[in-house]
Amino acid sequence: MKPITATNRSLSALYTVSIPKFVLLYLMTGGGFLFYWSYRNWAFYKKADGVSITPVMRGLFWPFFTLELFEKIQSGLDKARQPLCWHPESRALLIMLLVMLSVLLLTFFDRPLDRLFICAANSVLFICIGGLFVGAQRAINVLQSNNA
Repeated sequence: MKPITATNRSLSALYTVSIPKFVLLYLMTGGGFLFYWSYRNWAFYKKADGVSITPVMRGLFWPFFTLELFEKIQSGLDKARQPLCWHPESRALLIMLLVMLSVLLLTFFDRPLDRLFICAANSVLFICIGGLFVGAQRAINVLQSNNA
């Protein structure tokens, strides 16, 4: 992995939302909130740091940019000397694995009798992914409160 360089100012500008609100928005939108959440984090990062990125594309394709975002959050925590054990790389890779598993379930189980299994499996994956993102939001909130 290449080192991530970022200023504390840019990382403190990430999208801060309370955990209950995050969970409510995630559940009420069926996970669609992650598109907006990712977009807002990258838009704030671009504005604060002046980097040449496209937040809309990173929001639309959030599973591919989750690892990089989590590394930037961890870099900010390290620079702020704020210890938080949230395992960003493992968390991001697990999120990507669960998203791929969800897509594969839809691909390989296409018989009418498989629909109940797919629905149950995707519900479990949905809850797991949401829980993993709650940890990331908690890290952003810790970073923001430390830099406020």
